[in-house]
Amino acid sequence: MSSTEDRNDEALRRFHAERLAPAAERLKARGAELFPLRPNPSAASYWTERAPAEYVFELDAEEVSGYLRARWEAEGLPELAPLAAELGTLSRQLEQKPDTAPAELSPFIYAMF
Repeated sequence: MSSTEDRNDEALRRFHAERLAPAAERLKARGAELFPLRPNPSAASYWTERAPAEYVFELDAEEVSGYLRARWEAEGLPELAPLAAELGTLSRQLEQKPDTAPAELSPFIYAMF
């Protein structure tokens, strides 16, 4: 494993242990449920008709943190909202960069870039 991968693994472990797990414990302590863990016996169906504008959209990488924060605040999840900026930072840190081509390619290889 490279030193970059080691740093990334450590950053993920630290984020989970120091930020995500404590937030999950606070959510659990107040009885918040992010999604049902078992079927609702009184529900006839889980089908929901949605207008496309509600959930089909694209965000730039820089917009994701703000969107997550606003969404979690609107959904009454103040424990998660402060994590949005850190998630954005982690995602940029962990982003896979394309490998650069070697300085000299074999004449039998066609480089498409």
